[in-house]
Amino acid sequence: MTLVAHWLEADAPEDGGVTLKVQQAAAEMGLPEERGSILTVLAALGELERRGLVAVEWPGSPTGDARVTLSSELRRDAGHLFGRR
Repeated sequence: MTLVAHWLEADAPEDGGVTLKVQQAAAEMGLPEERGSILTVLAALGELERRGLVAVEWPGSPTGDARVTLSSELRRDAGHLFGRR
């Protein structure tokens, strides 16, 4: 849901791409400020990617910003749910 919220806040770009700050995402999810929280976010991104819901790119460090592209199906469903398309 955090990824969808970021996508919507970015005006739902057609390409589905959003920048996700890993530490910020952990805080938004209410995780404690510790290394394990970053690993939790990384694991969640990996699971979403494994399921084909997102594609993740790491232009820098894996604990920094990720470029996440939501799948067309996820964008479609989020658009319908939140009245964007």
